[in-house]
Amino acid sequence: MRALWLSLLLAVACAQATVAGSDGATVDVGVPIDAPATDAATDAPAIDASTCANQPCDVYSQCGCAAAAPVCDLDPTMLASGATACRTDMFGGTEPTLCTRSTTCAAGHSCVGGRCRRFCETDGACPGDGAVCIISVTTGNPPVTIPGVTMCTTSCTPTSAANPSCPTGWACHVYFDTPGNRYLTDCAAPPATGGAAGATCASSADCRPGLDCITLNPGGPQCRPTCLCTGGNCAAGACPAGTGSCRGFMTPVIIGAATYGACF
Repeated sequence: MRALWLSLLLAVACAQATVAGSDGATVDVGVPIDAPATDAATDAPAIDASTCANQPCDVYSQCGCAAAAPVCDLDPTMLASGATACRTDMFGGTEPTLCTRSTTCAAGHSCVGGRCRRFCETDGACPGDGAVCIISVTTGNPPVTIPGVTMCTTSCTPTSAANPSCPTGWACHVYFDTPGNRYLTDCAAPPATGGAAGATCASSADCRPGLDCITLNPGGPQCRPTCLCTGGNCAAGACPAGTGSCRGFMTPVIIGAATYGACF
């Protein structure tokens, strides 16, 4: 039987998203964070920020901001230092929400890589199987890691072409956190062209929704459908017509209670 490995490994040291226009992202391409609405908060009732872990406000506990600008986010004028500032929330956007500015995103989220992402200090702050707290954030060109900032990957279903926890049309892929020795999931924009089953790939970002980039031996890296191994038994998993049968990986890919294989 041919050996099978996941081709795309997402190590914690390389799990990065970017803000402020840098193109050095590992996970996403950066977009600007808009200026906080500090002027609007001038006449609002004061909130005691003395208990905040960070000053003037804290992105994790969301303390320190007044009612007129209630959301704590990164300060777009001081990104490299990890400074925070208060802003408004215009649309209440969460992880499935596309954005071009941070006021699109709800409290506890920021516009990073074209979508609202969730801040986190621990895995427990990231809801759902496959969501873990490992994404660092960079700014500038060359990119500089913003200190003290971590964000969640997204819990999603890699076998599905549609995931409500991802932006519409985006794919859900399986990744591997090398230092944590665990598999996880995250959303990615689909390729502009190509990426069908059997297509050559360098990473899962080259593959359409429902497919991941795996390495066949022989055969090399290809986009192949990801399949759910029913009851942990990959031979019982279903595959799209014409894509082969569901087969397990040499090291089982387990996320939560689900075991995944690939169709070939």
